[in-house]
Parts: sequence; structure tokens; C-alpha cells
Amino acid sequence: MTRLSRMLVIATAATLIAAPAASAQSAPTLSAPSNGKALKRGVAFTFKAKLDTSSEASGVFLVVSKSKKLDDTGILDGKAYMREMKGSGGSYSKKTDKYPALSDYFLNRPGKYYWQAYAIDCSGGTEDCNVESPVRSFRIK
Repeated sequence: MTRLSRMLVIATAATLIAAPAASAQSAPTLSAPSNGKALKRGVAFTFKAKLDTSSEASGVFLVVSKSKKLDDTGILDGKAYMREMKGSGGSYSKKTDKYPALSDYFLNRPGKYYWQAYAIDCSGGTEDCNVESPVRSFRIK
């Protein structure tokens, strides 16, 4: 390697080290329902989450599952309900749909459920653009 080549390698390395990190991806923070909350069967309620207003996310989504198992992307597996949340500023919400005639719809079936929100944010330069919140549970009684 010539002296010039070594200098170019060192200069490139120094530039990479000094370069600002890619924008930090922030996961949604879950607000409601609180972990373990008991909710009345058949009565609509609202899921709420917050996202840092500096986030470059292009959307926030809600997932409900009977299982707390995660798929290979880190999102709840066995989805019973999945919807896009509506956002304003850094607050996101989604009121549950009411389907009283559907006996297998989660809102009409007592039991324990898990929920999670995730943002779509590819600004970090990773292949996985899903930025997942922790998982919470709630009960339909």
C-alpha cells in the first residue's frame, strides 16, 4: 500500500468516526389501556400511544393478540386485531371497532389479550423499519 493509499484510508476512517450517527429511531410509548386493565366485553375503548415529535416515522400501528409471542420482526404474532392509529402531534389513538354480531371478535370474547404499537421508521438505515413498543396486556371481562 502506498503512502497516499494509507493516508486516504486513515482520512476515510476519521470521517466515518466523526460523522453524526443516523437519526435515532424511537419506539411508541403506550399510554392506554394501562397494563392489566380490565375492560367490559362489547364496550368500545381507545388505545393510546405517544411518539417523540422529532421521530421520522411514517405511521404508527396497533396490534392485539391472544399470545404475547413475538414474530421474527419483534411484533406480536397471532394478530387478532391490527389497525393504523390516528396521530396528532406526538399523540396517537385508535378507538376499537364494534362488531357485536362477530362472536370471535376480541372485544366480544372474555380473556387476556396483549397489545403493542409500532412505528414505521426507516431513517436508521436498517432493513427492519418497524420500531416496536414493549407489550402490555389487558382483559376483556
